[in-house]
Amino acid sequence: MRRKIICLLACSPILLGAPLRAGDYLENYIGEFIREVVQVEGLTSSQANALCIDGDVLYCGAGRHIFSLDITRDPVSPSLLSSVEIYGLVRQMTVQDGILYAACRESGVWIIDVSNPCNLRLITRFDPVELATGIEVAGNVLFLGTRQNGVECVDVSDPAHPVHIRMEKTDESQSVTYRDGILYSGEWGGHAVTVIDARDMANLKTLRKVNLQGYGDGVWTSGNYLYAATGHHLTDKSIPWQDRTGKGHGLEIFDISKPAHPSFVSRIGFDECFRRSNDFWTPRPCSDGKYVIVADTFNGLYVVGTKDPAHPVLLSRLSFTRNNGEDAAVTSVAIGKGTVYISVSGGCGFYALVCPDVYPDDKGKGKPPVNASYRDTYPTARVSHFRAWKPDLVAPVRGVAVNGDILYAACANGGLSILRYGKKGAVDVLGKGPMAYAGDVKVSGELLWVAEGFAGLAVYRIGPGAELELVARYTDFFKDGPNAACLWVFTPTDNIVAAGTRTGEFYYLDVSSLPKIRFKAYLGMGPGWDKYLSNRADSHGWYPATRHKVGLMWINLNEEKLREIKDDTLVPSLTDGVCLFRDDTFLTCKDGAVYVYSSQKMGTAKYGEGEGFFGMPVWDGGKRLGLTYRIEKTISMGDVKAGVEPLLLWSEKTSGYPETGVFCKGKFVVPCGYQGLLIEK
Repeated sequence: MRRKIICLLACSPILLGAPLRAGDYLENYIGEFIREVVQVEGLTSSQANALCIDGDVLYCGAGRHIFSLDITRDPVSPSLLSSVEIYGLVRQMTVQDGILYAACRESGVWIIDVSNPCNLRLITRFDPVELATGIEVAGNVLFLGTRQNGVECVDVSDPAHPVHIRMEKTDESQSVTYRDGILYSGEWGGHAVTVIDARDMANLKTLRKVNLQGYGDGVWTSGNYLYAATGHHLTDKSIPWQDRTGKGHGLEIFDISKPAHPSFVSRIGFDECFRRSNDFWTPRPCSDGKYVIVADTFNGLYVVGTKDPAHPVLLSRLSFTRNNGEDAAVTSVAIGKGTVYISVSGGCGFYALVCPDVYPDDKGKGKPPVNASYRDTYPTARVSHFRAWKPDLVAPVRGVAVNGDILYAACANGGLSILRYGKKGAVDVLGKGPMAYAGDVKVSGELLWVAEGFAGLAVYRIGPGAELELVARYTDFFKDGPNAACLWVFTPTDNIVAAGTRTGEFYYLDVSSLPKIRFKAYLGMGPGWDKYLSNRADSHGWYPATRHKVGLMWINLNEEKLREIKDDTLVPSLTDGVCLFRDDTFLTCKDGAVYVYSSQKMGTAKYGEGEGFFGMPVWDGGKRLGLTYRIEKTISMGDVKAGVEPLLLWSEKTSGYPETGVFCKGKFVVPCGYQGLLIEK
């Protein structure tokens, strides 16, 4: 049975009743564009987030599930063909040559064989440089928007074995679209579209940035036009008040008849809306160029008439309200023949909109990129403070731990490498760990903790020759659902370990009675990439973590029931970390200055004005402070001698993306992605 609403009055808003959700709101401003709204039955409604159409098949992403549906017989009531379960939250999807690529933010990219839509088959998962948000495929190259780290290019000539090609740094890539050798990247906080020459992977280069009035995200091309959906906030304060409709929310249209030189054509504003969750925006044009459908999350769905691109008009709007009275976000949109499909958050699910005037758009990607087999070497300069060690495989170094003169390097799909730090900084490879994947690694006493992805969290006893003996394994990451992968690990005390899946908070585990591991609490910051937890707790059992735009969160690990206490005397930024410092204090940086916290005072004190102190700090126990700032790709060293103003000694740009480092024999050692493991000279 169809659940539907019929719009009877073309020019009047209608409050919807029981058939969908109380308070749903449909308005056809010009004509009766949206004729009927029907909920798609038979799919999970939890975290409906992504849609795409390939031929006669509609693909729906909801939480950890991807569904295939036949839209040929009854487009408004498509029939379920198959489904596959993954791990993570599907953000965007695209299909090429029978292969579906799903960007799932924290859990990376999932590659699925959809050559038989009745039998979806999981092929593999690719671990990107950072969170996978935007996704596009052209020929043998997969393009990934990875937030502040930019666009990652991946060789998918063999979809079962994707291989990293290179990165192109941009402001904050959230969505990407390719057309005839040009890649357009929607930059969120950068409020721009970055135009990238992507014809040749061996010669990738940014051509220019095109500014937007609002924060950027969704981008799409059709014919001679580029469409960019934007949201909060309005960025150009010089715009006259009468032209500030939506305060950043709207659709901007650019002429790309010269693909490398987009020229502004027009903009139409939507309603004002500021919500920090689901803050992304998706435009999809119809094939005849007369309409663009925009998912504007909590603002709902907008239909824009673009028959005259220079003078777009608003035709319709549809928004949703959950049963508890809160707004629900329209998170994605896909266009079929006479039907628009949308996904709606908050447990609302998927909907088919009967719109007789719409037709699907085959935007055409044109000539694909060449040289997909190219691999960036990520060089380390001769004048660098570091020398680099790289694994045999093309794999990023994600984490490092030290035990005496032994270094354990977590190399993602390259596994765990065991290295000996020798004279003059030389390293000898002693061997590899027994695991296929190592996302992170820590040493606590004689124990080695390894985040082994889908194999869970493993703990090994370190032998006298650096050999590893498995002691215990923990796989019950139940808060994040089945198939959750352990990707990060921290060792705040010898009895408590914190493990993370990147999708949410941290699992605090009691490891005092190995091989038994007992779950204690699920606490911490929301999803992200930078490692905000301190390396160790203080002698009183207090353990802090910085939380972006919130403050410092304290946990007393000596308590049986763990809880968080918020301290907002200093509000950190996206890249500010915290580490244990002298005299049982903790150190963090903000705006280039250095601050210390004390668990006994629950407040901050400015340690010194400092200059240039940014990123994730690590103290060597003496007077050196190492910092890694992955967004700006820098490593810095500071002098923090007691009683003296902190002094920045040096700062160095990297070709890779530096993670939190450690000190070994007085030298700073930094995992730096595809640049390798950097060891201070």
